[in-house]
Amino acid sequence: MNIKLIKNTAKQKLTGYWGIAIGVFFITLLVSRVAESFLFILAFFFISSPLAVGYQWFHLAIKRQQNPSIETLFDGFKLNYFRNALTNFLIFLFTLLWSVLLIIPGIIKALAYSMTLFILRDRSDLTALQAITESRRIMNGKKKDLFVLYLSFLPWFIIPIVLIFIGIVSIAIGADTVNDGVYLSGMASLIIGYITILGIAIYLAPYITTSLAVFYDDYVKPSEGSLIQNPLPSTHNSAADHIDLAKRVE
Repeated sequence: MNIKLIKNTAKQKLTGYWGIAIGVFFITLLVSRVAESFLFILAFFFISSPLAVGYQWFHLAIKRQQNPSIETLFDGFKLNYFRNALTNFLIFLFTLLWSVLLIIPGIIKALAYSMTLFILRDRSDLTALQAITESRRIMNGKKKDLFVLYLSFLPWFIIPIVLIFIGIVSIAIGADTVNDGVYLSGMASLIIGYITILGIAIYLAPYITTSLAVFYDDYVKPSEGSLIQNPLPSTHNSAADHIDLAKRVE
């Protein structure tokens, strides 16, 4: 896997879409925060989940040069709404359960489930659990590659983190020694660090998600007709079948 190629492709695909991509990021953030401010679980299921689906679909459309618009962000509500809401909720639930055991298994499972929302876009015939299972299958042997891709974005935060650290230390020293100059310089460093992180986050949000879309489309997406090699139980099967299927997904 060529990380540099993935990131360069993502930036190339984002050309002409940076403004709308940043706007989509803020809309997603705002709606999700408002939804999470009351009745968290219900809001997450009915609002944040399909919105997260639409957010990834938007960046997949950028990668495929399908001329996405703000309306694309809300496709998760318009197309198979309950399947989309259930899928993202299950991803959250399974990842949370694994994270309760240990942090590392939670990270591994998050990487394994990472392609699920893209699969929902390409395979409207799959159920929520089938899409999650398919993501696990195509990410088999590829989780390390995706983890390295994510790590490649960390250097962006080194400078602001250093500024914040210097600011905190300077504020502590200034307060302890009653030195206004050191205290004020620490406050300035802290504020600059936080503003820098905010600016970087605004830039990286569409960059990372589009890179994820490139990773899916060009590196792990199966050829047409190869999805779900072993058909899973349909939504009309018995409760016992669903319990067995959930165990397989986890």
